[in-house]
Amino acid sequence: MPIPVVDIFAGPGGLGEGFSSLQRRDKTGGAQYRIVVSAEMEKNAAATLRLRSFFRMFPKGKAPSSYYDYLAGRRDEPYSARTASEWSAAGREALQLKLGDSHDDAVLDARLESELTRDEPWVLIGGPPCQAYSLAGRSRNAGVKGYQASEDERHYLYRHYLRLIARYRPAVFIMENVTGLLSSKVDGVRMFPKILDDLRSAAGPNSYRLVPLVASASLTGLEPEAKDFIVRAEDFGAPQARHRVILMGVSQELPLRALRPLVPSNCPATVRDVIGGLPKLRSGLTDFEISSWRDAARAVYEKAAAAAETVDEEVASYLARLGQSVPKKDPGSGGRWIEGRDKEKELPRGLAQWILDGKVRGYANHEVRPHMSADLERYAYAAVFAELHGRSPRGRQEFPKPLHPKHKSWKADKFVDRFKVQLWDAPSSTLLSHLSKDGHYFIHPDPTQLRSISVREAARLQTFPDNYFFEGARGAQFRQVGNAVPPFLASQIAAVVQSILD
Repeated sequence: MPIPVVDIFAGPGGLGEGFSSLQRRDKTGGAQYRIVVSAEMEKNAAATLRLRSFFRMFPKGKAPSSYYDYLAGRRDEPYSARTASEWSAAGREALQLKLGDSHDDAVLDARLESELTRDEPWVLIGGPPCQAYSLAGRSRNAGVKGYQASEDERHYLYRHYLRLIARYRPAVFIMENVTGLLSSKVDGVRMFPKILDDLRSAAGPNSYRLVPLVASASLTGLEPEAKDFIVRAEDFGAPQARHRVILMGVSQELPLRALRPLVPSNCPATVRDVIGGLPKLRSGLTDFEISSWRDAARAVYEKAAAAAETVDEEVASYLARLGQSVPKKDPGSGGRWIEGRDKEKELPRGLAQWILDGKVRGYANHEVRPHMSADLERYAYAAVFAELHGRSPRGRQEFPKPLHPKHKSWKADKFVDRFKVQLWDAPSSTLLSHLSKDGHYFIHPDPTQLRSISVREAARLQTFPDNYFFEGARGAQFRQVGNAVPPFLASQIAAVVQSILD
């Protein structure tokens, strides 16, 4: 029987996708884990969770055509009369709940009591919101008049883990958060050691061991240090430099003799590997109507080229050539669905099996945000600079003065990488929920496209399968993707957990 998994603070379900995808290695086959509850408070992410739960109601490769028609926008609902019961079941698994609310906690408890038994091992997974721990969040909080860290409940959301662990005793739990957690303080006291102590004794004194997931740390036999809990996604085949604290708690009742920790991949993945073959798009413009994209793009390149002449003649010459060769055909800004996959390049073997689905004959959520024309001039300059120099231009010293934004932080050189190009032949930088606000840190590496990355491109960099659909408006989709755990990494974590439970 599949091992039950409870996913709290689930976001769009990255961790849950990784666990639910793991297949049994014995003759019976089938799923190793079964998500019994996924809880998330944000409505769009909760809707995404339900849709994905519906997809998982069917054996691998047997999802109904109605699901794929829904992805492509050919029908309003993903289910039919024949699969309405599976849709209802998905609604019982994926719950929109705010942990800490007495009513919602009662709903969650009722579900857990109906799904879990004392003599059956189960796994708790999730990632409490990180705004109180992240460096960016702490910087914002410092600017809030009267802010007191001790009064910010977000520092203590992990206590919802403690309550569930104490009451239901999972065999193993996985908790993910930002590396800022390691240095976060409340009233001068570091939070990380306290969280470790609380988790170790969540179901009684020393009831759990906290075991690093990475082989280099977990096999030493020494007491782990804080840095040993950092997992670097790019080391395990993800095309993204994403460093996160991931804690694995194991019941003291379970031996660790068969533990098989994460082992780094010998097949590193790059931006080019996963988004290089997607259909070309272009940004929209927020400051005037586009009657001819060709004319609009030419104007962007010409202004960027003129500005670049004072800083980098090679970049200026490249931009001028781009202005003279803008194609007549307007690629558009994408949308919910783009039909056709004929030009898709081959993905690395492991990721191809993970991301691609032969029934998906197009690209869902492949949509980009619009930008001001002045920002597109900066994007054009930055993308060409990156192509020629192998890195993004840094701050006002390497940006032409006519392209300087009118921000105080720019003049103070506080954000020297304010306009950051994702390089083709390297992992991307860390995907963030900030993608919902602007794309300045995620400029597409192809200077002919004049844009930041799309939702689908972000999803691929996070290793979400192409048949994974994100609900809500574009901004909500970006937030979901940016907050998630890469499912490809999560599947490897699930295998580590299974090595303990076997």
